[in-house]
Amino acid sequence: MIKKPVFSVFLLAALTISSCADVSGDPSDITPDKNTGADSTAAMTAEAYPYELPDLGGYTLRVFNMETLWNMYIDVDTDATNGEILNDTVYNRNRKAEQALNFKLEEITSIEEDITVHNQQIKESILSADDLYDVVYASIKYTPAMLTDGYFMNLLDIDGLNLQEDWWDSVVADNATINGCLYTATSPMHLMPYDSAWILFFNRNMMEQNDMELPYDLVREGKWTIEALLGYTKAIANLNGDASFVWNKDGNCIYGMSAHSNAGEHFITAAGESFVSNDADGNIAFRADSNRFFNVITKLAGLFDTSAGYSLAANTDDFNADLGGYMHVFHSGRSLFLTAEIKAAQLLRDMEASFGLVPIPKYDESQENYRCDFVNACLFYTIPITNTHLTETAAASDYLSYLSSREVIPLYYENVVEQKGLRDEDSIEMLDIVLSNKTVDLGNLFGWSASLFEAIRGKLFAGSDAVASLVERHKKTIQKSIDNTLEAIEITKSNS
Repeated sequence: MIKKPVFSVFLLAALTISSCADVSGDPSDITPDKNTGADSTAAMTAEAYPYELPDLGGYTLRVFNMETLWNMYIDVDTDATNGEILNDTVYNRNRKAEQALNFKLEEITSIEEDITVHNQQIKESILSADDLYDVVYASIKYTPAMLTDGYFMNLLDIDGLNLQEDWWDSVVADNATINGCLYTATSPMHLMPYDSAWILFFNRNMMEQNDMELPYDLVREGKWTIEALLGYTKAIANLNGDASFVWNKDGNCIYGMSAHSNAGEHFITAAGESFVSNDADGNIAFRADSNRFFNVITKLAGLFDTSAGYSLAANTDDFNADLGGYMHVFHSGRSLFLTAEIKAAQLLRDMEASFGLVPIPKYDESQENYRCDFVNACLFYTIPITNTHLTETAAASDYLSYLSSREVIPLYYENVVEQKGLRDEDSIEMLDIVLSNKTVDLGNLFGWSASLFEAIRGKLFAGSDAVASLVERHKKTIQKSIDNTLEAIEITKSNS
């Protein structure tokens, strides 16, 4: 059974209604500026924000963010409208929120496109005890000590952050909660968890030319599994006169899937497994030693087998033809599928063939939902301990997240599918299924399982599922890292 996407109703409204009347008397229903080119954001929901909107008395919400990162849309605010759909929708969201709650949004950005430098700026501002930022977007994977060393507030202690509402990624929050503490969260107030979500693109023209069924109905019916994907890759892989499936930019062979080197960990997550996760009682432990985990690896080894051409262990240099960059292989029509983040739709817009997108498949049909994770280095919402305006920060952040879910996300979807070959209802529906099921693996988030996955990755691309000894070898080290982190968090809690 497929989980019903949270935003489906709002997507339908946003894509079928071009404008709506202003509803007076409710500050949550202020009509956006209809002269900005973003009037389709005015598809208001019948449901109003369910909490009382406070007057924040002219408070300024200071958000520290990166200016650019990996061709993703990460702006929290924009200076003005310019006719571009996302820019104008985000701009209108912010002005609407400011008017409703009587506050000002100020986005401060680090200049360099370097996560390490960005995180260092965050650390220095907090260590100096300067109250410079109310919200900071930080990459936890790059500096996990920021959590364990007490740089950020426990979000569960802050009234007004309604993290279990559908305008926050509640599954992410549940998975990232450690010993009753949650230091990071995600919501559509910041779009990196959306642009960096991992999916599969497919060459629609190639499928049609080979009389293949487009996989949309398989997704809808809950039948889009690893085995179903393998059926496609087996059917298309062809040497076409080449001596082997080793990459040759001047070759003719066709691969089933152009796979980023990190794709395996996202397939593991999509199949319902984790290296490290919470259990039903909130206990955090190593999980990669179950029979089901090993069964997932067996199926993935068959899918990622490079010797048979089902997959190519593509280079991570996106469009490098000489090295076989994962985007180039797909863009040039040499693979049926591509593992990539959603932002790749922007980079593929000049591709000659039409393409579509689907979730990374489930393990089998009995798995209830498709699951999607995003880039491990994602910028997460955090509140620094130097924040002296927690009530105002929570109120503004929560309402911005609410507006984003109702008004920005539908237009974000529309922006993605405007790329060549993607403007259709099927693609919008697939995006909704993917992004309504985001999650995180604590092992990836904290880097605990990095060395184990590195070892498993080599096995997968060799078509081997012989990973039991690797798991056993890394298990104690990973568990020790978990225990050290839990101990550090307990010390931080007791000192706060």
